Parts: sequence; C-alpha cells; structure tokens
Amino acid sequence: MTDTLLLVIISLLAVNILFVGVYIVLVLKEVRQSVAKINQILGSFAAVSNAIAHPVSQAPGIVSAIVEGVKTARTIQDTLAKRKNKVEVENEPRA
Repeated sequence: MTDTLLLVIISLLAVNILFVGVYIVLVLKEVRQSVAKINQILGSFAAVSNAIAHPVSQAPGIVSAIVEGVKTARTIQDTLAKRKNKVEVENEPRA
C-alpha cells in the first residue's frame, strides 16, 4: 500500500512539474513578445525624436542666416542713403 501511495504521489508531482514547466514556457514566450513590442516602440520613438531634433538643430542656423540677411539689407540701405545724400550735396546750387 505504501508503495502504491508513493507511486501516486510521485506521479502527481511529475504531472504538476510538467504543467509548471509548460506554464513557464508560455510566460517566457509572452515576455519575449512584449520585449519585441517594446523594442518596436522604442525604435519608433527614436525615429520621431530624430525627426523633431533635426529641424530644431537647424533652427539656430536659420535664425543666424535671417539676422545676417537683415544686417546686409541695412548695410545696403545705408550705403544707398549715403550715396543719395552725397549726390544731393554735390548737385545743390552754390551761393
């Protein structure tokens, strides 16, 4: 009787261990899928952050180009104004 009881208990433990092993395999499979999805999300996030960072990194260059353009336009206006004043002074009748 003891041998039969021991055999039943060992059989139940073996079946239990088998179910636990299958469950662990299924859980690890889900973890693997979750990690793959997280990796895809991080890849998408990296692409979006690069798409945002690239124009932002060029913004100072654009601003400095506009500032230089405004400075050049003012210099040209000042030069033309000086020439105009010089021509007006030369063309004034002398008394």
